[in-house]
Amino acid sequence: MKTQELVNQDTRFTGKYASTIFQTLWFAYRPRRWILGFSLLMGLSGRLLILANANVIGIWVDTFCRSSESVRCRPIPGYFAAFQSSDFVQIMSILTGVGFLLTFTFRVLFSVASAKAVSQIYDETTFRTSRFPMSFFDNTPTGRIVTRFSSDYGNVFRLFGGPLAEFLSIVFDMFSMVVLIALASPLYLPAIVLVGICNFIVYRLNRDHLRAIRRELSASRSPSIAHFSETAQGASTIRSFSRQKSFSERFRRLDSHFLQQKKRVVKNISLFSFQMNSLTAVLLVLTGIMAFFLLQRGLASVGSLGVAFGFITLSGTTVQMFFEWLAQFEEAMIGVERLDNYIHKPLEPGARLPAEVKFMTPQWRMNAQEEVELRRPLSDKKALGIEFKDVWFRYGPDQPFVLKDVSFQVQPGERFGIIGRTGSGKSSLIQSLLYLYPIDKGLILIDGKKPQLSPQDKGVDLEAYRQAISFISQESILFKGTLRENLEISGTLSDEKILQTLHKVGLEEWSTPQDLQIRIDEKGKNLSLGEKQLICMARCLLQQSPVVIMDEATSSVDPRSEEIMVKATNEFFEGRTQIIIAHRLSTLQNCDRILWLQDGQTKMIGNAREVLKRFSET
Repeated sequence: MKTQELVNQDTRFTGKYASTIFQTLWFAYRPRRWILGFSLLMGLSGRLLILANANVIGIWVDTFCRSSESVRCRPIPGYFAAFQSSDFVQIMSILTGVGFLLTFTFRVLFSVASAKAVSQIYDETTFRTSRFPMSFFDNTPTGRIVTRFSSDYGNVFRLFGGPLAEFLSIVFDMFSMVVLIALASPLYLPAIVLVGICNFIVYRLNRDHLRAIRRELSASRSPSIAHFSETAQGASTIRSFSRQKSFSERFRRLDSHFLQQKKRVVKNISLFSFQMNSLTAVLLVLTGIMAFFLLQRGLASVGSLGVAFGFITLSGTTVQMFFEWLAQFEEAMIGVERLDNYIHKPLEPGARLPAEVKFMTPQWRMNAQEEVELRRPLSDKKALGIEFKDVWFRYGPDQPFVLKDVSFQVQPGERFGIIGRTGSGKSSLIQSLLYLYPIDKGLILIDGKKPQLSPQDKGVDLEAYRQAISFISQESILFKGTLRENLEISGTLSDEKILQTLHKVGLEEWSTPQDLQIRIDEKGKNLSLGEKQLICMARCLLQQSPVVIMDEATSSVDPRSEEIMVKATNEFFEGRTQIIIAHRLSTLQNCDRILWLQDGQTKMIGNAREVLKRFSET
């Protein structure tokens, strides 16, 4: 696939920012608005006090003024009339000390509050992403998702997490200089306004182009990260087949495209800064000429002129810094835009946000009463029945059907087997039972109940529906954390209960509470295949769900582990509804009934001996 096609697959943003971006920022900053407001007041006061030293120096200079034909002295304000040089030094020291204290307090308070607000955006994005439809993860490369939570979030945190206080200090400086120039010599206010207007024009001329190329840069970053992530995950396979060269070349091509975009951004930002610098230089010359004529005509004193000229010189640089920071702010806003896109994406049908969610987005939310009801199990029965009614299922609207008009019932407590050749629809049947993908036609019920997939539907909560099912798959699913965290997420079971269960499944080597704190690597990389499957078996036992599904659970384990897992179907899960999928027909001999799937349709269903005999003959 061409590099540009990979880039174009990512979400494209054009034009103005959506209103939801500012709404997201408001949701994040709203809980901290009072401390933010207080810190902003201190920050503005601090900058005013520090910059006011220039006005004090101007008055001090005017006390040494002697009238001449070319220069007229202006009266000293009454409060300062009796001041000596030591008094001026003392008041400037006080202004500087208090100003720095207020500025420091502002930066600390604002930076901490802002960092927490941005972290809340990250948490909300993560929370919602975990509830996206499975089709999103099927169609979106892992690296592209990682980019949202690394590079894009990094761009946001880089400005909003702390440097935003620096940006606001520049804003405070601009406001303070306008006020202090007006106090020193109002005649210079038009010059300040002119500086601001000219810089704003330059910014507007560059804004849309800079925004577009920054968006392009963000989009071009994803493919190289996605490719690197996929390469790292399949490193052993790539080496086994000596495919390192082709993968390296593809990464270099993607990375080269990203670097080209990066150079393009740097080039345009440098051009933007050059325009700002040139404008500042021209205005500085004009300001100097204006100062000369004001002084000649006695329209300004030497002190006030020095204050005004100094502030105008500083304001040119400050205004330039403001618009350069504003350009960086655009980059951070693009990061917010990309995170906001995930925050507002539709959730999985049936998924609901908790009642106390902080970001009031349009997604379906629970109320407090529903959250209480959700903690209740689907049923207090030991085993539950399952019913498929005319089910048609596929993985997407443009995909072929993998289940076609499938109907059957599983009685409570029944041991129900499923067989079929590769691609017959066995695993897809489990996917549909869990409602991991939308069902095109038909209905699936557990204990006569279906999940509520929209506010208009009737049914039970999707999470409560899924909690009625324990699942052991061919690929052991373990998480990075302690052994206890992998066995029991709720944290309500005693150590004794967990250790007894570990002994039951043959993991006697873990026999003390300290063993439950053993660290498990991501995906259980520090464990054997048998250990991982037995841990999943123990987790399934601890869940005590009325429905247990085993999908090729014994296909990749050693004979001892397989013996334990077969024993589980006969003893540990006795009395519970069991659905067992297996290629090894011996695993299914003790089933009450077996469903034979072929090409997504029911080929045969009946007594285990009869179905297995017919299946082995084909």
